[in-house]
This record gives sequence, C-alpha cells and structure tokens, in this order.
Amino acid sequence: MSFTSRANSVARPERVPITDVRVLGAFAHPLRLRLLHHLMRKGPDTASRCAEAVDDSASNCSYHLRLLHRYGLVERVEAEDGSDARDRPWRAVATGFDFLPDGQGPESLAAHSAVVGAELGELTRLVRHFLADFGSLEEPWQRAAVFDSYALALTPDELLHLTSVIDLLVRPYIIANRRDVPPDAAEISFSVQAFRRPKEQS
Repeated sequence: MSFTSRANSVARPERVPITDVRVLGAFAHPLRLRLLHHLMRKGPDTASRCAEAVDDSASNCSYHLRLLHRYGLVERVEAEDGSDARDRPWRAVATGFDFLPDGQGPESLAAHSAVVGAELGELTRLVRHFLADFGSLEEPWQRAAVFDSYALALTPDELLHLTSVIDLLVRPYIIANRRDVPPDAAEISFSVQAFRRPKEQS
C-alpha cells in the first residue's frame, strides 16, 4: 500500500518505506492520517490551521503532530516572519510513503491491515461527503467524477508496472507539483486500489 502527495517544492524523498510496526500504528489513527494527508496536500501548516482543516481542536492536533514527529513522519519548519514561534509550521518529511508489512508475523500483518483500514475509512468519508454534495455540483464536475472498477489478469510484476505507470501519469498534476494551475481547476481526490481478488467464499 502507498499514498503519495507533494508537500511543497523543498527537496525531500519522493517515497519513504514504512515497515516498523510502531510507525505503522501511528498511521492507523484516523486523525493522524488526516493530518498527514493535509500536510502532504497543502504543504507546511501550523497546528492551528491544521485543526481548522480537519475540524478538530488545536491542542488535540498539536498532540498528534508531536506524536507523528516522534516517529519521524513530520518535522517543524521555521515560522513565517511575524508569526508566533510557539505555533511553528509542521511539514511531512517525504512526499509519499510506502506501507509494507515487515515479514509475515501476526503483529506486522495486523499493523499493516490497520493502516489500510484507516486509509479506506478516510476515502469512504470523502466519498460520502461528495455524494451528499453531488446535487450542488456544476454539471461538468458531476460528469467528470469517476467510480470505475476493473477485473484484470496480471502477474505481480505487471501489477507493479501498471501502478508505476499510473503514478508517473498522475504526478505532474499533484497540487504542489503544478505551477500552471488553470483558474477553473479544483482540488481532486484521486485514489488507486489494486490487489489480488480474494477467492469467493462458498
């Protein structure tokens, strides 16, 4: 599993592999996941502005940001001129993370499953909000929305190649990557889920 976004133009690793069970556990919390998504999507931000973005208290967001910092997932950056040094901005340490279980032990697999579940929970939350607001969208945005599902026949290597190609196609449009954003552009949620289909239960 992986999710990728560009936080800002400052050079940092494109992707960081995460296998440590403790770090995976930090990701599996819904609020921490939303905070990390926000920082990767919008770039450096203070705990106060993060709180507004995720609809939570500044003190609670500050606590969870410090926990993410403890596991090396976010870092502090210099405050803007005139801003309160006590509320210095945070930023994600990388532009993407790859989540992989460290072996086949039950603890590692459980931690990996928890991260995937949290990520899918966040996606479900966004989809529900989208559907609730669908009627108020302009017709072009209604027609442009896509919820497609495909049944593919692939080897593991072919699947890795396919998702890598999709990543290359998408990357130029990532918010902080793009410098020529059209005036009528809007923020888009774009997700890819690809996995071996489970065998049907009898």
